[in-house]
Amino acid sequence: MDETPGRKASNSPRHGGPPPPKQQRSKEKLERILNAGYEIAAEVGFESTTLAKIAERAGVATSTVYTRFKDKEALLHALHTAATERSRATIAEAYQEQHWQERSLREVLADVIDLSLQLTEQMAGFQKACYQRALSDPVFASREAQVRKELLNKTRELFASKAGEIGHPDKEVAAQFFVALYVSVITEHVMTSTFPAESLDSAQIGQELFDACARYLQLDR
Repeated sequence: MDETPGRKASNSPRHGGPPPPKQQRSKEKLERILNAGYEIAAEVGFESTTLAKIAERAGVATSTVYTRFKDKEALLHALHTAATERSRATIAEAYQEQHWQERSLREVLADVIDLSLQLTEQMAGFQKACYQRALSDPVFASREAQVRKELLNKTRELFASKAGEIGHPDKEVAAQFFVALYVSVITEHVMTSTFPAESLDSAQIGQELFDACARYLQLDR
């Protein structure tokens, strides 16, 4: 690209300066498209989401969306990739040592379960599509496994720091089973909408899940 007369060389990307406005606008459009995709899929489910609806919500031309993604399948992969990173970042943030250093394990686990229910319910339509796809698509399954691995690693760290509060004799087994139990209940409730009985609302599910985990871990009161 030719230099614009009078422009300082440091403004060129080759010299570490800011990217050209066109590149920045392109990045912002992509972010709007992805955010719109999340929002609409969460509201109506991915099957009812169209690229035209996403374009309208993002404030871009439909052709712009098709330039980025040839079809809904490509968009779903992009959304799931971004969602995987967001989930891992959310787990890392929720499990930061400063959040639980002065609190009991009971308090921390109650917050973690409540946060997980809130986040998955907010994105239920999108999460359901990804959950179903992961059952048959190894790429989706691999991303889901990354999130579970991050969750398990952070749980191990938390349990190790709070070992004196856990009555279960095997802390490693306890960490693994806690993650399996809590992920399974939340998945069944939010992803499939078939568990548990209709008489239990989300608050009750969260409380019962916490009580079950606390008893299993034999937590001090």
